Amino acid sequence: MDNHSSTESNSTKSGDGSFRDRIATVDEKGKRNWVFAQKPKGKFYNARTYVSWFFFIVFFALPFIYVKGRPLFLFNIPEAKFIIFGQVFWPQDFFIFGLTMVTFIVFIILFTAAFGRLFCGWVCPQTIFMEMFFRKIEYAIEGDAAKQKILSKSGWTREKIVKKTTKHLVFYIMSFIIANFFLAYIIGIRELYKIATGPISANIGGLMGLAVFSGIFYGVYAFFREQVCTVVCPYGRLQGVLLDRNSMIVAYDYIRGEPRGKKVKNEAPQTHGDCIDCHACVRVCPTRIDIRN
Repeated sequence: MDNHSSTESNSTKSGDGSFRDRIATVDEKGKRNWVFAQKPKGKFYNARTYVSWFFFIVFFALPFIYVKGRPLFLFNIPEAKFIIFGQVFWPQDFFIFGLTMVTFIVFIILFTAAFGRLFCGWVCPQTIFMEMFFRKIEYAIEGDAAKQKILSKSGWTREKIVKKTTKHLVFYIMSFIIANFFLAYIIGIRELYKIATGPISANIGGLMGLAVFSGIFYGVYAFFREQVCTVVCPYGRLQGVLLDRNSMIVAYDYIRGEPRGKKVKNEAPQTHGDCIDCHACVRVCPTRIDIRN
């Protein structure tokens, strides 16, 4: 009971729980708090990197795979033609997609109830491209979180202009490449090749679609970033009602951690909990979620 009371008193000190009224990446005035994510390391991060390489290979290889003259996967929405594992599906077969979607949703619910947010960290395409691709490019050009923060606060020196220009140029080139492959899943890699090699006047629609997709991907990974997870993603918004006490999640043990605070030499053993309020758990989170709250 004492630990629970201390937790409540901490919430009171932080504004009667007002921290729950807004997301962590937006301040009280509604201004964006830019996330400078710490550069992670360790065996689990290495394992996630290997998993992401597998998904990258799958994503970039599938458009080139054909079965009996048909793409392995094709989601041609304009022509209402869908090919899955080489099998063609038409609008009259939509009930099959309905059953598939219901099955997938049920699977996600059961998976989340059993394994928590494992999907977000290991499988989610947004996480894979943001954290395992674009974030690593950012680390390579601008350095770790501390260097990025210093660079952001500094004036527009030659070094800053070069690094920022290089980063955004590389980001756009990568977004353009991803957009090409994304479009290949809609119109097919062979049709995409015709657009790329054919006259501009004959492929205005395809080029406009490519430009739109490139702009969307660039905007998401260069600017919107973690807001996709905290604001847009419906799965992220629903996770709170999908988890239960038996779900495997990374959670804060307030009974052990509270009352949080810095350790002081020669203080009584029961003065503070195990949480030393170093904010390391917040800094390593790419969406800046404070799991203690």
